[in-house]
Amino acid sequence: MITPTRRSLLVGAAATAAALAAPAIAQTPGPLRSVRSTAKSWLWAVEDFAHGAGLFQRYGVVVESTSSGRGVNVDALISNAAEIVLGAPTQTMRVQMQNRPLKMIAGMVNKYASHIVVRKSILDRVGVTEASPVDRKIAALRGLKLGTTGPGAAPDSLIRWFLARANMNPDRDVELVTVQGGGPALLAAFQREAIDGFCLSSPTSDVAVGRFGAAYLFNMSRNPPPELADYLYIAVSVNERSITERAAQLTAYCRALAAAQRDIAANPDAFKTWARGFFSDMDPALFEASYAADGHIYMPDPRVNEQHFRLNVGFLDAELKALGQPGVPPSFAYAQAYDMRLANEAMRSL
Repeated sequence: MITPTRRSLLVGAAATAAALAAPAIAQTPGPLRSVRSTAKSWLWAVEDFAHGAGLFQRYGVVVESTSSGRGVNVDALISNAAEIVLGAPTQTMRVQMQNRPLKMIAGMVNKYASHIVVRKSILDRVGVTEASPVDRKIAALRGLKLGTTGPGAAPDSLIRWFLARANMNPDRDVELVTVQGGGPALLAAFQREAIDGFCLSSPTSDVAVGRFGAAYLFNMSRNPPPELADYLYIAVSVNERSITERAAQLTAYCRALAAAQRDIAANPDAFKTWARGFFSDMDPALFEASYAADGHIYMPDPRVNEQHFRLNVGFLDAELKALGQPGVPPSFAYAQAYDMRLANEAMRSL
């Protein structure tokens, strides 16, 4: 069940007056409901910064941002529980290959910024650090219990991709443990030693390192494998019906995202000041380390190109084949996955 947070309700209420001032949008009932996996993460910060900077209000659209606590949320589009889902493109592509009417309309993050952390005592015992060669780091996962947000979710997919690269079997050589409840649940499982490590984005990974005896094995923002250096990781997915029925609102949404991305790139100090307040529960030293690694993972604007698509296809194809499933059909094309009309219009009118 998707439950609006108190903050999202307050933001939605504050934005209502501005939205009503735009007649073309006001004719469409209801706000845009946007769903992501976890409540707070650098991964969603473009949307959260757009809220905090009043950009949705400026462009006349009401957005309610909520978290589900689940790794995969594209079903919320199919069931009409949301108009927008933020998440990994490969999750949407799996559904698109089943001929479901979904499209991705914008991109936010071009680093695979979910990180793998492992108990430092384990890495010390095998003599591996974040600076070790990739193959040695993958080998250090053998025999460990690793927490993820569930099969098909991006953290789970990243672990499987690394294991496949080393010809390791995720069902035999490691134990992947699904932990529902996002960052707090993974941290709790790590503290009580139910898992040896996990994969999730910052700040959860930073908290594990700073407070609970973990160490980074793969920090995917500052030290990714070369083939994932410019990898589209967080995209905006919608139902094709929404593109038709709520085009004005979705264009305004993309315009606010584009303005947020422009402002983040042009004025990183202002973004950092906002982020410090947004992540106010983080220790100051921990925040500085987190920002240094993850404060620069954002695309300059929401337009997604065909190279991003091809990298996603290659990642998904390798993952599916490692699971013994059919790969991505050769006929699966960029136009089946993406509809950039709204983002292009947003950029023209920004």
